[in-house]
Amino acid sequence: MMSQSLLSEKQFNMLFNKSKDFVFLCKKLGNDYTYIYTNPVARSIFNEEVIGKKLTEVRSIELTNLIVKYYNLALELNEQQSFQDYITFESEVRKYETTVLPIIHQEQQYILAITKEIAFERDLQDKYLFMRNIFFKTLLSTILVSKDLKLLEANSAFIQTFNIDMQIMRGKRFLDLNFIDQDTMEELQQYLVEAQHGGMFATKLVHFIDREGVKRSFTATFSPLRQENEVVAVFIILQDITKYFEQEQMLHQTSHILETFKRAMDSAADISITDINGKIVDVNERFLKQTGYTREEIIGNTHQIVNSRYHPPEFFHNLWATIRSGNVWHGEICNHDKYGVTYWNETTIIPLNDLEGNITQYLGIHFNVSEKKRVMTQLRNIERTFRVITENTNDLIIITDEDGIISYASPSYVRLLGYEEEKLLGKFYAQLLAEESVSKWQTVLEGFHDNTREQKVELKLQGKHGELFWTEGHYKVVYSNDYNGMNQLIMLSREITERKKRESILMFMAYHDSLTNLPNRRYLDKEFPHLLEKAESKYESIAIVYIDGDNFKEINDCYGHDVGDQFICQFSHALVKSVSLDNLVVRVGGDEFVVILTNLSRNKEIRTEQVQTFIERVRMHLHEGWAIGEHYFQTTASMGVAFYPDHGEKLEKLVDLADQALCESKSNQKNSYKIYD
Repeated sequence: MMSQSLLSEKQFNMLFNKSKDFVFLCKKLGNDYTYIYTNPVARSIFNEEVIGKKLTEVRSIELTNLIVKYYNLALELNEQQSFQDYITFESEVRKYETTVLPIIHQEQQYILAITKEIAFERDLQDKYLFMRNIFFKTLLSTILVSKDLKLLEANSAFIQTFNIDMQIMRGKRFLDLNFIDQDTMEELQQYLVEAQHGGMFATKLVHFIDREGVKRSFTATFSPLRQENEVVAVFIILQDITKYFEQEQMLHQTSHILETFKRAMDSAADISITDINGKIVDVNERFLKQTGYTREEIIGNTHQIVNSRYHPPEFFHNLWATIRSGNVWHGEICNHDKYGVTYWNETTIIPLNDLEGNITQYLGIHFNVSEKKRVMTQLRNIERTFRVITENTNDLIIITDEDGIISYASPSYVRLLGYEEEKLLGKFYAQLLAEESVSKWQTVLEGFHDNTREQKVELKLQGKHGELFWTEGHYKVVYSNDYNGMNQLIMLSREITERKKRESILMFMAYHDSLTNLPNRRYLDKEFPHLLEKAESKYESIAIVYIDGDNFKEINDCYGHDVGDQFICQFSHALVKSVSLDNLVVRVGGDEFVVILTNLSRNKEIRTEQVQTFIERVRMHLHEGWAIGEHYFQTTASMGVAFYPDHGEKLEKLVDLADQALCESKSNQKNSYKIYD
């Protein structure tokens, strides 16, 4: 209500009601000012009634500090003051000049403030109108953020994507809104601050959370809006690249697979690439090593440089006719190296096409089979003597070259795996292995030239019909003094399947409870880091639920330990029935269990509902009960809950907090639960 000592509200209305300027009458109270009159135009900029309220209650901190500065100065000097500022009104940034008039009446201090709009400079106005045109009509998502980082406006594309109500969101701090990705909030704030200082960049990657709770990726342009070299707002244009981002990740994975395949090919074969006229454009190191030429001598030449003249012209005529028609050619070619020494290649030539299907290059994959033929000849010469030794042993003897190609397999391999001997020769040894042992065998081959002493390796073999056998092998690389240094790997192995089964049983016993066969605390310590890694990668939460059965001691005392043990087993079965396959039930001792619930939301309300659903399932299964001999038991349990990452990241701490919550729950009443707070 206006002071009776000043003009009446009617008189103020007569003076200022028709004014297009913003008029405010404020009374000084301590270090603040209270609104006692505003004209209709001024009232339109507020979303609430301000009469009787303080400046600090309705204005931003930054604007309040500016206004109070000039209000105080006018009263202190007792003379008119003026200042300029930029205000967001009806989704536009406007420039205003405020005249501050001090009024001292009956020892009370008042301020009459009249704010007039000042036209922008033409270049800024044109730029802003142009950006507003983009802002409201573009199919891209666009946002306008004030210099104090408040959301001023968003276009329909952004509103629809993130399902926001601009009437509610407008004027709120941009970085506090629910579509901001917390993991990248600091980077986004940095970009906005840089834009406020005049920076402008168009290829920054930002992330927001859409209406479905899914993280979306965008490229963002931050454009500062200036007036007299001062930034008044930041205009952001967003282009959704979520699909491209996912495709890029898939492409990266595919590229990695292709690179791995290329490395595998490079380690096993000579590679050459020619253009459509047969000129060599690239070769790998194995090709150079085989031919003896340098890269400079090879590139730009044709394969005539290694032609041994062994084959007639018709041979190459048929070869070219095949690949020019788009078909793959496969066969053996006799070549010679730089020094005239001949060698045989098993060669595959593959036409490479562009997007239109036109052949642009030819890929040649060459396996040198000269040494393999010679080794095979030598092996056949000693085969009879060697078989006398090997046919009567159960030991598994294998000989491979440095590429892992089998040149000899003892009859024990035939008996164990069910393959015919001829099918084993020339086969990659890796093809006999179970998938889990292939990488270990590849490590053996990669260290081929370092294996000068006998070494040991355990490998799992897979038989012709899918049977699995564990073997323990001792292998050694044997070097030949013959031309080109033919190297071979000889491995003597014994089947250890039964031993591995026993080891597996012992391992199970080490990581599982002997009574319930549930995982124990040692298993939980081993697996929890993997669960954390998975939860973090999927931005999920984990619940640690500490469970203690009610009245277990009474059951032991009344019915004995045998019944008590059976009761614990049935209790554990009820817990297992209450969880999904992704969750983990662990017995930590007595009737105490820890359940690890994964795949939980980081939204506290949703996560609480998920945990409550689990607790209700446990109660239901415990209430169903079970029979032990002539007795039927129904029981209850008390529970304590702690969450990752809210309550901690270390297993020991989370279990301890869940235990504390359990103790608090039991102290209140049985058959209850408590979430740690």
